Amino acid sequence: MFETKSLTLPKEVEQFHHIIEETLQPVIGIETYERETTLFDSKFAGNPYFPLAMEYPKNEQQQPLKLLAQINFADVPKHLANFPEEGILQFFIDGYDDVLGMDFDKGNNQSGFRVIYHDTIIKDESQLMHDFSFVESTTEELYFPVEKEMAISFQAKFEPLTMGDFRSNELYKSIETAIDEDEELADVLYDVLAGDGHKIGGYPFFTQEDPRAYGNYTDSTTLLLQIDSEGDHIMWGDCGVCNFFITEEELKNKDFSNVVYNWDCH
Repeated sequence: MFETKSLTLPKEVEQFHHIIEETLQPVIGIETYERETTLFDSKFAGNPYFPLAMEYPKNEQQQPLKLLAQINFADVPKHLANFPEEGILQFFIDGYDDVLGMDFDKGNNQSGFRVIYHDTIIKDESQLMHDFSFVESTTEELYFPVEKEMAISFQAKFEPLTMGDFRSNELYKSIETAIDEDEELADVLYDVLAGDGHKIGGYPFFTQEDPRAYGNYTDSTTLLLQIDSEGDHIMWGDCGVCNFFITEEELKNKDFSNVVYNWDCH
């Protein structure tokens, strides 16, 4: 059952209801569960679905990247425009690197991370890689944000534009003016419009600022995946968050070669 496209706000910010409601977008919320997964399952960390015929992704030093997330779209509600309805989308990052493969100067430089889409799924497991000891044995002593393999599930929702999204500077002008004069109101709004948590689509959360605004990625308006810090099992630096962004046209074409990768923390 999908959550209806409606907006409930605390009474303190109800005055901005019409402005905020106009920004509602569909989003897929993600919940995590500690358990072993199959090669085909949606997951954070763990072993990926990977055909033997493909070259495993590596960093520039030819060290293997590590699976951060795998989304099997057969598991995902059909709720988001332009996203695949089948196939497996994977996110690999560099476990050897202090900044986990992120390029501060060029967010779409995939030398330290990789986004791979398998549009056709091979069911014959004899054609798939099963031994990933070459990844685990070399990265187990290094920092990796997801400490345990986690299965994930999905829920279709709607959410409003977040205060951290660069587009809020224009769309929330009147709200910004109001909170400049009322600190308590600001606290409520930033809480309501935070956008934290794990998700696909919707709007992003940042602990710092939106890198798209100053990195010439303002066309990358689709949030492909967000993985937040969670308890003791997922931690981006000091309670940070990770985002992947893509343009609408690239997503329509299933072109994941220019995805923008960012993570930040307090």
